[in-house]
Amino acid sequence: MRMRVRAMARGAAALAAAAVMMGGAAAADPVQAIVQEAAESCRSFNDGVFDAADAVREVDLDGVAPLDRLVDESRFRCSSAASMYCGSGGCGLHAAIGDRAWRWQAEGWRMVDWGLMRVLLVARDGGWCGGVGAQTCVEAVVWSGGEALTMAPPP
Repeated sequence: MRMRVRAMARGAAALAAAAVMMGGAAAADPVQAIVQEAAESCRSFNDGVFDAADAVREVDLDGVAPLDRLVDESRFRCSSAASMYCGSGGCGLHAAIGDRAWRWQAEGWRMVDWGLMRVLLVARDGGWCGGVGAQTCVEAVVWSGGEALTMAPPP
């Protein structure tokens, strides 16, 4: 497992070096950066061994090829920290389309079809929706014109 983390780190370093050589162009993969940061956090805490398991899922968020990706931090594992990626209000959930990414604190998520629209439902701690932390609410997110659209109040 440690070899897999090291190989992932080398791959991320090569990607970062390529992005720098290209003048910081939009060649950087946000999903790889998210996973790399999680791996580094794990490694820096008692030399933990990181496993992304099935945290990265291909989904269609915007109805445009190619498929997009969700990164569900609840699926990350670190051998030296049982709760490194989640707290009492949930875990990080990232949506990536091309070189852009959005993040939510989520207690769960689900993709649904509503006619021709793809909707990301994000279960949120009630504090995000005008309630208290022990309550749960759901934020609906759709993508249009390259932007994430939702009725939720701004963070």
